[in-house]
Order: sequence, then C-alpha cells, then structure tokens
Amino acid sequence: MRAGIIAAGDGSRLAHLGVPKPLVRVGGRTLLQRTTELLVSAGVQEIALIVNGSSNEVIAHARSLKLPVNLQLVVKKTPSSMHSLYELRALLLGPSDAPASHCVVCTIDSIIAPSAFVGFVDAVRTAHDADLILAHTDFVDDERPLRVSVDRHGRVTAVGDAAAQSPLVTIGAYGLNARVFDLARDVIAEGGMRLRTLLGRAVTEGFVARSYSVGKAIDVDRPTDIRAADDFLRERV
Repeated sequence: MRAGIIAAGDGSRLAHLGVPKPLVRVGGRTLLQRTTELLVSAGVQEIALIVNGSSNEVIAHARSLKLPVNLQLVVKKTPSSMHSLYELRALLLGPSDAPASHCVVCTIDSIIAPSAFVGFVDAVRTAHDADLILAHTDFVDDERPLRVSVDRHGRVTAVGDAAAQSPLVTIGAYGLNARVFDLARDVIAEGGMRLRTLLGRAVTEGFVARSYSVGKAIDVDRPTDIRAADDFLRERV
C-alpha cells in the first residue's frame, strides 16, 4: 500500500501563526509529522509527499523525519489541490499500463483517531469493488463542509449540494484507483481546481464510491481548530 500527502497549499487562514501550515503543531507534533506517523501505523509502505517549493522550512522538516518507510518528496508549487493530487499519480500507482489497485491520499490538516485511521486504510486495502473510498465524520465544525450521503450498505449516493441534508461530511482521507486519477486529469483539462469537484463528478458519473466512518475528526483550518484538536487528542489519551 502506497500513500500520498498533499501539503502544497498556502494555509492562508493560519498564516498569522508565523509558520507554514504543515509545521503547525497539534498535540505536540507538526501536522506533517502526525500525518506521516498515522500512515506508518496503518501499514503503509511508501509515502509520496508534495510540498510547496516556496517553503524551505517544510522541505527541511520533511527531510528530517525519521520514518521506517520510504518517503518520496515532490517539491512543486501547484495551482490547486487537484493538480497536487495528479502530480503524485506515478509515484502512487506506478506504470500506467499496470497500475496498483488502490492508494491512500491524505490532506495535511485532518486529525483522526489512530485506530479509526487504521480501520480506514484497511477498508481501502480490501475495497476491491470500489473506485473511490471516502472517510467521513458526523462531527461538523467547518466553514465549508463537503457533505456526503451514504446508504445502509456504505455506498456513496451523493456529494456536495446533492447531499445538503446529510449529517455526514468528508474528512481529508481518500482511497483512489487509476480510474479516479484519469478522471482528475479530465477535470483539470476542463479547468477544475478542487478535490470536491473530482469527488462529485466521480459519483455522478457512476464510479463505485464507498464511505467509511472515522468517528469524530477535526479539520485544522482556523486557530480555534487547533485548540479543538488539542482537546480531542487529550480526550483520546
């Protein structure tokens, strides 16, 4: 199992803290360190990380991480999260004529309980009939949540506006196969810039999408989220 981490954004809502978003500390660890440790604990064997080329601090921090798995660093400023995702395709899936079945992709800012994250990666590892696997939570504390509707079999039936009445929202962890990356290429060619656009298109175009509950989870986008995440981690301990 290979995993990718998207950490190439600007993190403008936390810019006043004086450090790039991947270096923001939650529970005594940087967001980047915490995400890599979660992936290692879930049995991921290779990690591909994309970071913004304008941040030497993040690059140095990534290279200083002592991980028991191979970490491949991609240094590139991309125009959007969608572009960052597609930049990792070759590292995550391998040759286009014989791609790996699935990979895991995480954003840098999702605080998920370790046991729940391990369960999610196991779900990706065994989801042979699915193109896309989403992690979801029913804890909603976000300015722009991406809602998702899930049927009783765990299959995603709607994303975004079509799921506006759902109590569930996505959190930044995804399982993807080559078909989803091919769709990302097409969406980029059409001018799409956001991951939520890709997820919505996958569902409306009939891709098999499943969702996995990770319980309470927090997206760290604002200063109040840092405090909430610290409290959440203390509760877990």
